Amino acid sequence: MFKAYQAILLQHLWKLNEEVMRPVGMTSGEAWVYQNKVMGEAKAKSRASVIFFLNDMVDDTVLRYTEKTGKGGYHRIYFPNMTAAEFEGYIRDLFNDKIDEIFHVGWINNQPFFSGY
Repeated sequence: MFKAYQAILLQHLWKLNEEVMRPVGMTSGEAWVYQNKVMGEAKAKSRASVIFFLNDMVDDTVLRYTEKTGKGGYHRIYFPNMTAAEFEGYIRDLFNDKIDEIFHVGWINNQPFFSGY
């Protein structure tokens, strides 16, 4: 479902926010440097890939961001919008909804049945 660098970035953001009083975030540049370090330069993704992933996670409400001014304009600081446990439930629900949609799964007596294609 997720590429290795994507999982690494989400796990890192959740780890940064364990046992802290206020949210800790990171910029796309910091995220890119981190995944570069963990993945190794040979397997690292482009900064654009990291930015697109972070923004997709904002669109899906997994992450949120604030903007701060800096050299060259505004820069987004990304923060988790849900815990790892909440994310697990979110992904499970998305997956189940999609399976139901694809296979037209219905429920009878708490048992799934397939109504056809």
